[in-house]
Amino acid sequence: MAEGEDRSRPRARRATPRRVLTIVAGGTLTLAGAVAASLVLGVERIQLGRALTEPDSVDAAILIGTRLTRVLLGAVVGAALAPAGVAFQALLRNPLADPYILGVSAGATVTATLAIVLGAGLGLGESLLGTWSLPLWAFAGALGAVALVYLIGRVRGRLVPNVALLAGVVLNALAAALVVTIRLLASPQAAHQALYWLTGTLAPTAGGRLVVLAVYVTLGLVLLFREAVAMNALTLGAESAHAVGIDTEGARRRVFLAASLLTGGAVAFAGPIGFVGILVPHALRGLLGPDHRVLLPASALVGGAFLVLADTGARLFFLVLGTEPTVGVLTALLGAPFFLVLLRRRGAERF
Repeated sequence: MAEGEDRSRPRARRATPRRVLTIVAGGTLTLAGAVAASLVLGVERIQLGRALTEPDSVDAAILIGTRLTRVLLGAVVGAALAPAGVAFQALLRNPLADPYILGVSAGATVTATLAIVLGAGLGLGESLLGTWSLPLWAFAGALGAVALVYLIGRVRGRLVPNVALLAGVVLNALAAALVVTIRLLASPQAAHQALYWLTGTLAPTAGGRLVVLAVYVTLGLVLLFREAVAMNALTLGAESAHAVGIDTEGARRRVFLAASLLTGGAVAFAGPIGFVGILVPHALRGLLGPDHRVLLPASALVGGAFLVLADTGARLFFLVLGTEPTVGVLTALLGAPFFLVLLRRRGAERF
C-alpha cells in the first residue's frame, strides 16, 4: 500500500444520479435547518412575526440587519472550507490534510492581512475595489503556499504526503511570524482591524460583500466538481490514475487551483477558521463513502450547516461567559483534539 493511503477507506458505493440527488436534498435540508435555528436563536429574543411584518422594528433590525447576513456568511464560508479539505485529502491521500494544517490558510492570511493593513491606511478597506480585490490577495497567498508545500513535498519526483504535511506546519509558523511583523509595522487602527479578523470571525456584513464571496466560492466549487472523477482516481495513486487515462499532473494543478480559490475567498471574508476541512469531510466519508461525486456536494452543504451552527454556539456562549468567542476559536477547540485522536489512530494502524 502506498504511503499516505487511508487503510480504513470505506467500501465504495455507486454514485447513481438518484443517490446524488437524495444526498444533495438531505444536505440542503440540513443547511436550511441550521440557518433557521441560527436565525431564531441568539442572546436577544425576537418575535418572528413582528420582524417579518414590521421592517422598522427592533426585531427586524436584529433578524435582517444582524443575524441574516452573519448566517449567510457562515454558510458560504463553510461551503468553501469543507470541500477544500476534501480536495487536499484526495491529492495527498491523507485524511489529516486540511487548508489550515497545510499552511494554505496561513499563506492566504499573510497576503490578506497585508491588503487589510494597506487598505485601512489608504482608506480603501470598504470600497468596492477593496471588496473585490481582497479575495484575490488571499488567493495569491493561498496559491503560493500550495506551490511551496507541493514543491517541498516532492521527493525524487514523487509527492510524499508526510513531507507535505510537515512543510505545512513549518509554513504556518513562518506565516505567523510574517503576520506579527506586518501588524507591528502597521498603524494602530489598521493593526486593531487586522487582529480581530485574524481570530476567524463571522460578523454582520454588507450584502454586496456576500455577493462577491458567493461569486468566488461558486467558481471554485464548479472547478472542483468538474474534477470529481479525477479525484477518485488520484486517491488510488498517480500510477493507477494514469492507467485509467487521467492526466495526473493536470488534474492536480486544477484541483490545487480550485481549492486555493475556495480557501482564499473564505479567509478574505472571515479570517483563518481552522479544522472545518477535517471535521466535516471525515464524518461524511464515514457515512457516505469516498466517492467524490457524492462527497464534494455533501461537504459543501454540511460544511455550511456546521459553521452556521458553530457560530450560533459561539454567540450563545455570551449568556454563560458574558463575552463572545469568535467561531474560529470554537472550531479550533473542537477540531484540534479530533485531529490528535485521528493522528494517533493512524499512527497505531501504520505501526
